[in-house]
Amino acid sequence: MGPADRLLANMAERIVYQVENLHKFYEQREILKGITLALHETSKIGLIGANGAGKSTFLRILAGVDKEFEGIARTNGDISVGYLSQEPQLNPAKTVKGNIDEAVDHLRATEARYYEVMTLMGEAEGAQLDKLSAEFDHLQHEMDVKDIWNLEQHLEQAMHALQVPPPDRDVESLSGGEKRRVGLCRLLLEHPDMLLLDEPTNHLDADSILWLETYLLEYEGLVVLITHDRYFLDNVVDCMIEVAGGLATAHPGNYSDFLEFERTRLDVKRKHDALRDKRLEKELEWIRRTPKAQTKQSNSRLRRYQELADEVSAEEQVQSVELRIPPGPRLGEKVVHVRNLKKGYGDRVLFEGLTFDIPPQAKLGVIGGNGRGKTTLLRIILGEEQPDEGHVEIGPTVVTSVIEQSRDSLDDTKTVFENVTEGNQILPFGRTTMDARAYVARFNFKGEDQARILGECSGGMRNRVLLARMLRKPANLVIMDEPTNDLDLDTLRVLEEGIANYPGCMIIVTHDRYFLDKVATHILAFEEDGHVVFHQGDFQSYQSHRLEAQKDAASPHRKFARR
Repeated sequence: MGPADRLLANMAERIVYQVENLHKFYEQREILKGITLALHETSKIGLIGANGAGKSTFLRILAGVDKEFEGIARTNGDISVGYLSQEPQLNPAKTVKGNIDEAVDHLRATEARYYEVMTLMGEAEGAQLDKLSAEFDHLQHEMDVKDIWNLEQHLEQAMHALQVPPPDRDVESLSGGEKRRVGLCRLLLEHPDMLLLDEPTNHLDADSILWLETYLLEYEGLVVLITHDRYFLDNVVDCMIEVAGGLATAHPGNYSDFLEFERTRLDVKRKHDALRDKRLEKELEWIRRTPKAQTKQSNSRLRRYQELADEVSAEEQVQSVELRIPPGPRLGEKVVHVRNLKKGYGDRVLFEGLTFDIPPQAKLGVIGGNGRGKTTLLRIILGEEQPDEGHVEIGPTVVTSVIEQSRDSLDDTKTVFENVTEGNQILPFGRTTMDARAYVARFNFKGEDQARILGECSGGMRNRVLLARMLRKPANLVIMDEPTNDLDLDTLRVLEEGIANYPGCMIIVTHDRYFLDKVATHILAFEEDGHVVFHQGDFQSYQSHRLEAQKDAASPHRKFARR
């Protein structure tokens, strides 16, 4: 089924949510400028757009959390709405299991009422029986659609697949990532008619993301999500909504279909640009021939030339976003050598006998489930923690820069420009210097964005500020912990190009499979049971190797040969 066919199929479904002439202001700034959309009951929609464009704001309005807007945003009929924010609210008085049970109480109540009505129908007659029969049909429909028949099985599967912390943990003791996994688990099990997810793949490993893809594909209801995970968008959604310039434009199909649309649009634009460039060339030729004493007519032509030139300049500015990471000193042959490393806590061994070498110019992607030792290994490499056995050798020419998830070094009361540059107008850049505003612009902060107070910025913009601040330091070994979280797709492409062109070495902890396929030369995978694999190649190559190994392990012939 192609994009047009999918759109027609969706249009035939019931509209469950309507947005009409929606406007949203922050003080004097208009974020959303008259959005009108109709959302259908089983659509899977991906919201995309630049950081700060209003995606999360739009999602909060759909969820009913943000009520300060003009226009209409409402459900059609009795529609339940569930919302996962970037910082989900949990019940602090309950444990992990208590929070998840709280979300499914209404489903258990539906099941209990179903069996109660079934019993009552055996004793009822006449009008009372008709009333109970109607209620029974409704309850059976709910049981079928939300598969309440297998609720306990779904609960157990979801908690395991999303790597939810132990059931008896106090939620107040959880990290931000753990709280998000609990919040996501409870929301999925709650099974609202309309599911709104803001960056659901953050803090999930590759296996959990694959499980979530399957779950959402089979989900009976409307799903609207914001994610930077491009494989996820490709595999799950059937409609893309692009938020840009305060408007929201729907494109039928998944992310690949959207890219095809963009390619066609750019082809048309290039033809338009070619005609404009010819006009610009003619105007320039005329100006060069015109005497200094300009007539009224020539002044008009000068204005026209300036308008064309400004149009070109504005587009070149948008297209010229380029991230060049300042290189440190030249790397020697030895970067990081890990030898027979063992580390554990108490009776639990994270890894043992771990040996590998990171070659110069390698881009090492580090993947694996939460709590399997990724951060511990990085701390050992940085000398912040000691191994139980083995050792790490760092080359004599290595200069390290670390970009962590924590944004504690940022000041919400200062502007974007001040946070990145600390007020300096000239910044050191490798062996030279560069204009501070030009440097900040490389991270897609143009004009007024540089003057925005950081506390008013979106999560993705804050992450870009952190990247810009930390990448100022020249280094030949850069360690990044989840650098893709909350970044918009355009910034991700710029970051990917910057990493690909960086002459030094990188260690990148991320679960973004598409990102790894674009930049990784090697994969370090923390698998189950303390097994760690060092693989030369990108993520897809590693996955293929892993699947082949699993097939070999399951082969009867191989099992017989091992005896």
